[in-house]
Amino acid sequence: MTVIGPEPAAAPRHALSGHPDRDRIDPQRALEQHRAFVGALGASGADLVHLPPDPRLPDACFVSDTLVALPPAGDPGASTVALVATRPGAPSRRDEVPSVIQCARRVVRPDTAVQRIEEPGTLDGGDVIVYGDRIAIGLSERTNRAGAEQLARIAEGLGYRAYLCPVEDRLHLASAVTVLGPRRLVGTGSGFASLDAGGPGAAPAHEVERVLVPEDQVAGANVLALGGRCFVAAGHPAATGALTGAGEDVVETELDQFTRADGGPTCLVALVP
Repeated sequence: MTVIGPEPAAAPRHALSGHPDRDRIDPQRALEQHRAFVGALGASGADLVHLPPDPRLPDACFVSDTLVALPPAGDPGASTVALVATRPGAPSRRDEVPSVIQCARRVVRPDTAVQRIEEPGTLDGGDVIVYGDRIAIGLSERTNRAGAEQLARIAEGLGYRAYLCPVEDRLHLASAVTVLGPRRLVGTGSGFASLDAGGPGAAPAHEVERVLVPEDQVAGANVLALGGRCFVAAGHPAATGALTGAGEDVVETELDQFTRADGGPTCLVALVP
């Protein structure tokens, strides 16, 4: 698994955020936390690819929004068969995409398909979760129906079952529900409600296990599962307890400078199988 992770530039202090503490972000502390986080990922066996910080792009550290890398449906351990360049819903973020796609193309096979979300579609990667042969795509303030339907068509052409899921009262689908494995998800009640609203096949109880996190610890539902471990922002004991109780190997990492910018562990990386 290749992990693309740009360092924060001047810090996400100037990033787009609705968090009440966004003005308290410390640039130096953000950089220290990011380096510790990336170091923990490297210790898990991930192949790390660093992109240089770009002072013009304060949101660029939230790289997951720029790229969706799809392995064959139902085979998450296989190599990527399609790269999808997103078209972020915030126009100020669209210049982030080319460098990430260029980087991803260097680590996949030369014949890997590259697709793009086209106008009038918008799509943030934070609205996309892929589990087994399913792909759930959030309909949010950043991802519109045109963009979601474009990605759904691309994924269905690769054998995925696609579900369009309404997202309310939060930034992205993955803000409240993330993937632990092909048949296991972690999320809050509202996160799972979004999936259920996408259709009965999105996460049926007899096929997809749910690890439930309290709503007041929603930041703990943004979990990066990588190398047999679950990376979680520190400070969410109920979320950590739910994960360890489900048998997961949890690694807590200090990321409060990024949660103040509406980000979490999954937001800080683009994964390319």
